[in-house]
Parts: sequence; C-alpha cells; structure tokens
Amino acid sequence: MNIKPERTDRLLPENSVWIHGMKWWHIGFYTALVVVVLVVLNGEPNPTIMAVTLSALGVLAATYPFLTRQQHLGTWRPTAYVILLILVVGFLAFLPGSGAVLLFVAFPQIWMFSSTARAGLISTAAICVAVATGQLVRFGGSPEDLLGIGLQAGLSFLASTMLGLWIYKIIDQSEDRAQLLAELEAARTELQLADQRQGAMAERERMSREIHDTLAQGFTSVVMLSEAALAQLRSTRLDDGAAQELVARLDAINTTARDNLQEARSLIASTGPSQLQGGDLLGALDRLASAATSAGCDTSSTLPDALPHLTSNQQIALLRSAQEALTNVRRHASASRSQLKLEHSGSHLVLTVSDDGGGFDPDLDTSGYGLKSISARLGEIGGTLRVSSANGEGCVLHMVVPVEDHQSTVAAPPAAAQNQPERVEAQ
Repeated sequence: MNIKPERTDRLLPENSVWIHGMKWWHIGFYTALVVVVLVVLNGEPNPTIMAVTLSALGVLAATYPFLTRQQHLGTWRPTAYVILLILVVGFLAFLPGSGAVLLFVAFPQIWMFSSTARAGLISTAAICVAVATGQLVRFGGSPEDLLGIGLQAGLSFLASTMLGLWIYKIIDQSEDRAQLLAELEAARTELQLADQRQGAMAERERMSREIHDTLAQGFTSVVMLSEAALAQLRSTRLDDGAAQELVARLDAINTTARDNLQEARSLIASTGPSQLQGGDLLGALDRLASAATSAGCDTSSTLPDALPHLTSNQQIALLRSAQEALTNVRRHASASRSQLKLEHSGSHLVLTVSDDGGGFDPDLDTSGYGLKSISARLGEIGGTLRVSSANGEGCVLHMVVPVEDHQSTVAAPPAAAQNQPERVEAQ
C-alpha cells in the first residue's frame, strides 16, 4: 500500500469532512471519558487506585482540547497527544475494568492525529502492546491467558490497522482530488488572465498600428508641408503667384490637420477610419493618392469602377495598408513618382503600390516597422503581403486580400495579371 508521508502537513480545507465532523469526535471522546469515570467511581474500592485513575483521566481530558485544535494539525502537538493517549490507556489496562471503553475512541484518534500512516501503524502497535502488557500483569502469564490476550491484541491491531489505512487512503485521495481541483481552478484562472493579457497586447498592437498609420503620418505631413511653405517664404518674393501657392500649401496643412483630428476622434470613439465613414473605399484611396501628390511625390491612382462587398475590417485593412505604403515611399524611397492600383481578380483583391525610388533588398532590409505593420494587418483578414524590390530599381508592394467570388460586381481590368514583378514574401 502506498504510504505518503506528512499527510497532515497539508492544510485541510475549511469544508473538510474531518473539520465539520470534529465536534462529534469531541462528543464521543468526552462521552467515553464519562463512562470510564462512572465505572471507576462505582467499581473501584481502592481510594488510591481511584484517585490515580481519575487523575490520569483528568490530565487526558484537560490536554485534549489544547493539543488537537484544527490550527495545530501538522505540528508536534497532535503527536504529543497520541503519546499521552497511549500512556493513559496502557496505564488503565493495569486497573480492573476501567480502560476498555477508551479503546473505542483511542484507535480512531490515533489515525486522526498521526502525522503519517507509518506513525499510525507504530502508535496502534504501541497501544495494543501496552494494553496486552497491563492485562498480562493483571491476569497472570498462564498459557491460556497468554494465548487469549495475544489473540485479542493481534485482532485489535489488525482491525484497527485495516480500518485506519482504509480511511487514511480515502481521506488522502480526497485531499489529492481537492488539490487537483484547486490546481485546475488556478490553471483556469491563469488561462483567463493569459487570454486577457493576450487580448490587451493585441489591442495595444492594434492601437500602435492605428496611431502609426494615422496620427504619426498625418503630423509628419503637417511638418513636411509647413517646412516647404517656410522654405518658399524665405526664398521667394511675395508676388501674387507666390502668395497663391502659399495659400494652397497652408490650405493643405489645414486640411491635413483637420483630417487627423477627425482620425483621433474616430479612434477614441472606436470607429473605423474617418475616410471610410461613408463606406467609400475607392474615394478614400483616390484622396490618399492626391494627398501623397500634395506631399511632394507625384502619385497616380488606378481604381476599378466598383468593388465586391467588403467587410469593415477588410476596408480598413486595405486603406491603412495603402497609407503605410505611400508613407514609406515618401519617407524612405526618394521617389519622384509612385502609383496606387487596386484590381479585382477572381477571388482576390490586389492592391499594388509601386515607386521609382532607390529600392532595397527585401531579404536583408527587414527592420522597417511599416512592412511588418502592413503584413500583420493583412494577416488579420487572411491577406498576404508580397514585396518585389532591388537596390536602385524601385519597389512594388502587392497586398492580396481574399474575397468571395459570388460577391464580385465587376471583372478585373484586362491588364490586371500582366507584367507583374517577381513576388517575394515580406519578412
């Protein structure tokens, strides 16, 4: 039988059967003490033996509540009580007809308050030997008495051990199950916390991309436009033509600032991009190309007359990806021209942004946050990003988004699949 050490070192739960049933153990113990006291008072003629017996019972009754409290389980105190119980019961065995009743509560208490199963076995053997020794002293050592007392002690030990180990195993299994349930509850709580942390992290990443793709880009445009206006103001006399151009630039600054203010309000209100408030993705992309031209890079747009049905998330992902791609062209490509093209081909929409800038090696230059942001955003709607570029040869970004065939409203332009550059997965 598997004997696990230090069972009572584990704190019992407050709703344990042992704890709830403890009062009945107390009642049974004190009832047995009262019975023994009555037997001694009514059947012991020797005053000295009566006084010694009552004193021993009084010590046991007085120490019991102080050594067996719930908070003391697993400490030395229950063990001390078990030792005292063995001594008292063994002492009473030397006296005629007074200690047998205590055995009915002594055996269960030994198993209740022993710290291990091994300690329970040893204590059970000790109390059986003590009782047998007292009986042998009282009745003599004849072969018949020796056989009867030995048989009684052996059967008592066997019955107590079997019952004690069986109860011990049941309680041990119950404690293991309670511990397993506690671990499962803790694991479930940890999973819930992990899901919350993952959700919070995903939301932070989403907000980071939104801010990067909207506010940061918009205010960068404000800075670039204002610097261009200031540079022209310093180098040009304010004739009518120059004044009109300055007015146009300042008007572009004002428009950009207003658009980004609306973006901030949209983000705070947890809505989609302000350009899509009317559901016009094509118009938003066209305005995006015009804004890129105003920012200094001549950008053309090639858009279909209509689009298949797109979800709000798909529209937002396409618009934000186009914004990020054109921002990368303006910031990093040193390009004079760029093109934004949206094509519908079968079960996919292909958004292409190309430029005539310096280009880069996609296999080496993977540190740009913009490409990672685009790839992550497209991945959320099942899309992919492909990059075709080389040093000195410009760059082409292909952003592919799946759509349902039956939702299509227009066919792809005839040149949709022609002259496509080699595609390399963005890293």
